[in-house]
Amino acid sequence: MSQVIPQQELQDLMRAAAKDAVQYVNEAHQVALDNSLNSLTQIDSILAELHTREQQQKHASEVVFTLCNIIAAYIGELYIASVGGEWRQNTSDSGAPFIYVKYNDKEFPFASICYHKICHDNSISLNNYMKQAMANAMQ
Repeated sequence: MSQVIPQQELQDLMRAAAKDAVQYVNEAHQVALDNSLNSLTQIDSILAELHTREQQQKHASEVVFTLCNIIAAYIGELYIASVGGEWRQNTSDSGAPFIYVKYNDKEFPFASICYHKICHDNSISLNNYMKQAMANAMQ
């Protein structure tokens, strides 16, 4: 059974993970993320590169999991800064807990979107997903 992370600890964990994403992208891809919505086009390019690598030679599942979660933290922090919301944890499936951004009655599982782009469908755009998520938040 998975453990529920206290809310403040979860917020702190995701902020730290977002900083890890900035550092990873800088070191591994020589791209400086600037915590702006415009940086999502850079995120899409990096995820597309990871998708290509994944098709050529599978990454270890732990690597994909970590990359998806830190990049999702970066995207989620952008969303929270732009629109609002907070990090939440879903532990209904103890074998596959996940973290998402909740805003009003809407849930945004950014790590899941990253995973699908890297492993399955390179046509997914996190930039477009974010624009749609922001538009949905305003409804």
